[in-house]
Amino acid sequence: MFVGRTSVLELIDDLTGPRGENPSGGPRPVVVLTGCGGSGRTAILDEALRTWRDRTASVLVQPLILDGDRASLRPLLTSIMLGLGVGVPGYSVSFPRSLIAQLAISADFAGQPADDQRIRLRERLNDYKRKPALDRFLKALAHDSFTLVHVQVPGLSELVPKLAAEAAESALNRLYRGRGLMRFSWGDAVDWFTHQDQDFTNDAEATLIQLGARAKSADPVIRRGVDDVLVAAFLADLRRSHARVRGRPPQMLLLLDDGDVPAAVTFVRSLLRVRQAIADSRPTPENRLPDPLTVVTTSAGPAAAGAAHWPGTGPVDGPRLRVDVADLTSAEVLQLARSHDWATSERTGSVAGRLTHGHAAATEFVLRRLGEDPRLLDHLGTLLDGHEPDENVRVDRHLLQILVRGLDPQRTPDDASVEALITLAAARTWQEAGTLVPLLPPPFDLGSPLYTSPTLWAAPGGERRLHPLARYLGLRALAARPDAQTGWEGVFRLLRGKTHPDDQAGRWHHERMLGGRKKVADELAALLPELPSAEWLQLFDAVVVTPDPRATDLAEMKGLGRPPTPVGHTDALLGIVPALERDPCVTRPEDIAALRKLAGHGFLRLAETEGVADKQPFLDRAARYSADSGWY
Repeated sequence: MFVGRTSVLELIDDLTGPRGENPSGGPRPVVVLTGCGGSGRTAILDEALRTWRDRTASVLVQPLILDGDRASLRPLLTSIMLGLGVGVPGYSVSFPRSLIAQLAISADFAGQPADDQRIRLRERLNDYKRKPALDRFLKALAHDSFTLVHVQVPGLSELVPKLAAEAAESALNRLYRGRGLMRFSWGDAVDWFTHQDQDFTNDAEATLIQLGARAKSADPVIRRGVDDVLVAAFLADLRRSHARVRGRPPQMLLLLDDGDVPAAVTFVRSLLRVRQAIADSRPTPENRLPDPLTVVTTSAGPAAAGAAHWPGTGPVDGPRLRVDVADLTSAEVLQLARSHDWATSERTGSVAGRLTHGHAAATEFVLRRLGEDPRLLDHLGTLLDGHEPDENVRVDRHLLQILVRGLDPQRTPDDASVEALITLAAARTWQEAGTLVPLLPPPFDLGSPLYTSPTLWAAPGGERRLHPLARYLGLRALAARPDAQTGWEGVFRLLRGKTHPDDQAGRWHHERMLGGRKKVADELAALLPELPSAEWLQLFDAVVVTPDPRATDLAEMKGLGRPPTPVGHTDALLGIVPALERDPCVTRPEDIAALRKLAGHGFLRLAETEGVADKQPFLDRAARYSADSGWY
């Protein structure tokens, strides 16, 4: 079931839909969907494909990391070409220019005199006007490409051999336009290599011969030039196909997953260069060429660097547009919970959302588990301690793997990545996490994606912090780690030792996590008559910002047995508030009600402390915990 992200889908619809009567020239921006692993980027692409697959030429591709030629464009571009070539009724797409370029690249002109090279090229193009020869070439091209790129083409099987054959046959039929011909003409497709839509005056045959030779070069500058010719031919074919459709057809839709994979980065960069070069050669609006391709790709952050940020409203502008895939809202989590068990959906959605903070993949996983065994609603820790049968790992570690998977182009993070994330989870902020980098194993350092990721370390409030689900799961794993140096004590002692002398909240925070709750209570209580009440509460909130997953004794959480003094009430609140506000494994309604009552009582007592001039902030805090809802 797909829930939420309506604004993102509406943006894709706006960019893909037909242009108006007097459309402005130039291409629409490449949309880059960013989010951490499991955020739902791929699900958005799937939903967009379902929306448009019967209305326009559409394809969803996932490039893979290749052994050797890591940034090769040709397999990806070929897969895109053949996928779009399937088309839809009334929207025929063919690629004669792209095929001519591929035929030139696959030929061997080495060591031949110039005149013989031209003869060889003409013979090759003439031979492949014959349907059987072109059919064999296309099927081989499709098979080689589809084994390196996962392709979803509407209406075709996902099995590579069958998909390759069907896509090749469809592309062939577009060229022959369904007629029972055994030969056809390339038409003006060869002549395109003279001007390439940029008013060049090249020799078309010489360009194709050079293309064949330069495609084999290892020089990155030469390779970029070859990529740009291939992408320009691809766009020219799309433009010609689009112009043949009656009326105002929608854009063709390319959904490119895993945009951080080198091949995807190469394609998008080449597309942007070609679009800019065509625009530069045609500066006046009346000379601009249409560009009928909408591109939506995904990224964990790197591929979106430098892209304009889309705020969700207003016009879209720029060659690339970054759209952050936000976590699900509480209403969206509730809607998903209804799809699992409508009878208990309100509580199930609340429990799942408090743990996952709307992280899409984790929310779906937790809701499924709670639907299978509703008893886990009162024992969320048991759910996290259980095992994921498909991967034979603990559930909490399985969820951590999902979170870091988006940082690995191959989507196969090793245990070292998870262990490094567990260490970093102790840090309150991205800046503080930098002090923990010396504890990480190679190759993790300040430049590694685990630390630099703008999606794993987001800044919704202005300061970059680890995703709250990753932080909580990491803290649980850190508490169970036996190593003295990289376990709970070692990590928090390092953080405490690196805390700036002026960071009083940070020092007390780490002291509390090291078991010094009583010491922190003494020092905080001493400040009650000295600090303005609002400032004291702000300091207190910074100290309790992190839950302690080791605290599982409810009596200890409640602070029972503390003396009825400002120190005693502060000590109790240091246990109550983080459990109530931050620990998602506290789920039993009766436990929550008890903690709320104790929290309200504690703040009321602090308001009565001698020397506290402004009681209202404490009274407001107490009232918040007494309210029926909305205090989370």
